[in-house]
Amino acid sequence: MKICLIAAFLATISASAQTEPTTPPAHLFHDTRHGVSFQIPAGWNFTRKDSDLSTFSLDARTAPRNAQMRAVANIAFNPFPASTFSGALFYFSVAPHTTEAECREQASHAAAPVSIDGVSFAHGSDEHGTICTEARSDIYTALRNNSCYRFDLVINTFCGGEVSGVHDITPQQIDAVRKRLESILSTVSFDR
Repeated sequence: MKICLIAAFLATISASAQTEPTTPPAHLFHDTRHGVSFQIPAGWNFTRKDSDLSTFSLDARTAPRNAQMRAVANIAFNPFPASTFSGALFYFSVAPHTTEAECREQASHAAAPVSIDGVSFAHGSDEHGTICTEARSDIYTALRNNSCYRFDLVINTFCGGEVSGVHDITPQQIDAVRKRLESILSTVSFDR
């Protein structure tokens, strides 16, 4: 009897983790000033104002002081409630009056360039935390119109899962969250 109850409980957790919310509804973001659009999926919060959902300067640590956060979306549900996952954020920012070298430098630990809607972006990464890795970021930067256009894909976790009764987020779960963020990045388009 006990085993059946445990199995039913685990099935409930598994099912709820796979249920995708439909609110807030999906919608298209368009920044007319900088000519950038992307699709916000259902189940993600969105704002154009810093500190409504997050703090840009804490999440985008390599962004210069003059960077202007233009938009941020964060996941409004936890796809892995039994893990140390605490959030995912998608940022779009612009740093005006930037050189090509300064823009590329923001994508710390740069790997091979990535094409986003036909525009070549430097792609880098950043990780930080005090006790464990608490934040993982993929950073994409490109110089356009004398400004550095930047996208940050941030995954946040917390330390001490054994104390709270959850398990550390697995590499497979991190990849699944990263794919959600990359699916937003794949919708980015630039006004021609």
